Amino acid sequence: MRFAWGLVILALFCSLQPARAQEMKRGDKDWMALEKTLEDVNNQWLCAYQYYKPKAQDCVDFRAKFWPDQFFEVGRTGGTQTKSQMVAGQTANATKNPNVVKGQGPNPQDFKLMSVYGDIALATDRTVFKAPDSSGKLMVTGEANVLRMFERENGKWHPAGAVLIPAP
Repeated sequence: MRFAWGLVILALFCSLQPARAQEMKRGDKDWMALEKTLEDVNNQWLCAYQYYKPKAQDCVDFRAKFWPDQFFEVGRTGGTQTKSQMVAGQTANATKNPNVVKGQGPNPQDFKLMSVYGDIALATDRTVFKAPDSSGKLMVTGEANVLRMFERENGKWHPAGAVLIPAP
């Protein structure tokens, strides 16, 4: 009898979980507002568009404060980096190349909120990477389809991680 009640309780618990995850529906006002908020968070941490910073280290310093400690990224080559590894690598690069041309670096496009699970949200975008050539003109150096992960902490959304898949 206890086993039967256990199964009933487990079934009820399992059926309630998806309902909590589906409180917002794609296309409704709340969904679109969250999508806009997360797109803005995404642009902030990438120092893209209106969040452009002319000094590379300023962007690295912002990210170091903005990313949670458990932030990670799977790069275009498949390697995984933690927050501390990314900050160290970006600081080394900023030391060698301190100035940033507007539009240089990651340029996310077609941001789309895909799923929301309470304080966790998943989104996608297509990111175009640009760097200046020897004459200073920006050129595309690569593209990736990206899974962006966000978490809400103390009511505020932050990037939690990203997975980059090289695009042709």
